[in-house]
Amino acid sequence: MNNDLALVRIAGPADRDELVRLLVDGHEENGMFPLDQARLDWWLSRLLYPEFLAISDTDPRGVIGVIGTPEHLEGLAFLVIGRLWYSSQRHLEEFIVYVDPDHRHSTHHRALVEWMKEQSRLTGLKLMTGILSIQPRTEAKVRLYQRYLPKAGAFFYFDPNLTPSSSAVAVH
Repeated sequence: MNNDLALVRIAGPADRDELVRLLVDGHEENGMFPLDQARLDWWLSRLLYPEFLAISDTDPRGVIGVIGTPEHLEGLAFLVIGRLWYSSQRHLEEFIVYVDPDHRHSTHHRALVEWMKEQSRLTGLKLMTGILSIQPRTEAKVRLYQRYLPKAGAFFYFDPNLTPSSSAVAVH
């Protein structure tokens, strides 16, 4: 697994264009709500330029792990420090793990999951990650994650704009 971890590095400003490409592609595959480019830019500014955040800034902070070069990223894992509504205890919350379709037959997904676990170990914060997708390959993604992490629940999806029979799509 150490070889997998060696593939992942922390994203920096030079990765911005490729991060946008992968995040937009990831949204096109799995996005359940409209893409807000201004919000995407806000997050990337926070994570790529943390030195410009004011000390008094209490909005979430995070990090993006990437595989590849600034000219061609092959995958990413986007983590932020979050809190559940019922607790003041902080945790690492995964927003997206995405591997470029041209690199899905690699070990990139495993490397990104192992990197997230390493971030949890380094910070001492629990990691919350999961699959939120209504795509046909959702169950395969769930099986992939279960190889590396204990299952802690399931997600379900309802879209009031779909017909009743098609809106009850299980998303694990």
